[in-house]
Amino acid sequence: MPMLDDFFSKLSTLAGGVSTDHLKMIFTLLASYPVALIYKRLPHNPNLKHLFSIIIAIIVLFEVFDLSNAFYVMLGGSLISYAIIYFVKGVWGPRLVFLYALGHLSINHIYRQFNHITYDKYDTTGPQMVLVIKLTSFAFNVFDGRRPNKELTPYQKSKAITSMPSILEYLGYIFFFGGFMVGPAFEFMDYRQFTNMEMFRVDEKTKNHLQLKPLKLVNEHFNKKSDNVTGGPIKYYVPNGMIPAMCKLGFGIFFILCIVTFGNNYSVDWALSEEFKNTSFFNKLIYIQIASFCARLKYYIVWLLAEGACILSGLGFNGYDDHGNAIWNRVTNVDIIAYETADNIKSLLDTWNMNTNKWLKNYVYLRVTPPGKKPNFFSTIATFGTSAIWHGFYPGYYLTFISGAFVQSVHRTLRRNIRPIFLTPKFSSLKPLYDFFGWLFTQTMIHYVVIPFNILSLRNTLTIWKSLYFCGHVAIILVNAAFWLGFNKVIANIVDEDLKKKKGQVKKWKVERKERDGEGKVAINETGIPLEFDNGSVCLEKEE
Repeated sequence: MPMLDDFFSKLSTLAGGVSTDHLKMIFTLLASYPVALIYKRLPHNPNLKHLFSIIIAIIVLFEVFDLSNAFYVMLGGSLISYAIIYFVKGVWGPRLVFLYALGHLSINHIYRQFNHITYDKYDTTGPQMVLVIKLTSFAFNVFDGRRPNKELTPYQKSKAITSMPSILEYLGYIFFFGGFMVGPAFEFMDYRQFTNMEMFRVDEKTKNHLQLKPLKLVNEHFNKKSDNVTGGPIKYYVPNGMIPAMCKLGFGIFFILCIVTFGNNYSVDWALSEEFKNTSFFNKLIYIQIASFCARLKYYIVWLLAEGACILSGLGFNGYDDHGNAIWNRVTNVDIIAYETADNIKSLLDTWNMNTNKWLKNYVYLRVTPPGKKPNFFSTIATFGTSAIWHGFYPGYYLTFISGAFVQSVHRTLRRNIRPIFLTPKFSSLKPLYDFFGWLFTQTMIHYVVIPFNILSLRNTLTIWKSLYFCGHVAIILVNAAFWLGFNKVIANIVDEDLKKKKGQVKKWKVERKERDGEGKVAINETGIPLEFDNGSVCLEKEE
């Protein structure tokens, strides 16, 4: 029996019956801050840092959560994946790791579902989802390290592992204390450069060019190395991440207070009650908006708290801006302000679960595409399927993802056809109004679509959607029907008529529809559906 069970049981009673595992998670995330301070002050010995993280992970899994089985699952899965990629040198190395890791996770997802383990109980699947991202990306990075550089994209070159890590370094990466439970997941090379201090390397030319503020020079041992290029000493400066880390901590605590004070009063489950069914449609719609926002707060809490601990340890460091200020977004998983103010689906999804999005893009979508070819329908299906299986097998996930795909399609249609109107001289003054309605539509639709993600059950989801008259799906059908019947031609006439009046000033206005493919040019979101870049913008071309 874990040593803190009695403490959390009493705390749960005092907190009005809050799940003990939820309290344990918050405790673990908060405790990671003092742990990060200790970690940062360890002697600059990478092996010591690896060992420190492994010990912390054992303490958390054995003594806080009573999840010794999760530790053995993670350890066994990691060693098996290491052996596969070590002995299988070709492309089938990462493929076998992918099949093994995702297959093992699927078995545990099915076990959880058939045994009706609620999300009030934290089990093996939580850390295993993070583990799958780490193992599969690691396997592909090792594979890339064995390939000629000319075959790699710039991103693949930066993450390629040219020398296999020791077992200790590898497990230090897997069990890094700041992200093994709920993320953030990050690349192995980021971890290696963090622990060997290369992440903080600054030559004097760069230091003077950026006009860096006074930084702490780390252990003298690291600064006696010689730069092979300049011949001068290599110096490593560690910026202080205390302020950005405390900001993440502060916002995390703020959202905890939001849940405690009013969040629990707006449960999505209440939408299944008779009282909800008897309210007006407008009140139902408002309640769903509030309930979905409150359900989102728990993700904000764990992602912010985890990111803050990584920043405090130094892992969140991501270079300097042009003014010499440190950037701390290496492991950012959500941009809350951008998400809450997004006026289109693409912008919204790009800022949610960002590390999972990167994984799906770089290790699924682009990997299943043959070299030299553009991503095709199979790339899309493979990415969608991977994302769905990674989340689990509850019907709610698939209802959300499939409905989300249709919402994205509607978004592209509306943005491509409606937005150009408000970029013409005649209607440009109404652009803020367009942006407002874009925000309202985006937020309303996403809150409607994520209902099954929160409910999970097919029957309960359909019950709630029925009480809302399937308004989201009706809107999708109406938009598609309108454009199928030629509404886009009406819009084109409006734009053309206005432009003809301006022919003395311009030669042509054109709608840019940039459909980009390839690395850095296509956005993948958590649904697994690629979002092409489609500005729907209007460009002015002057006469020659």
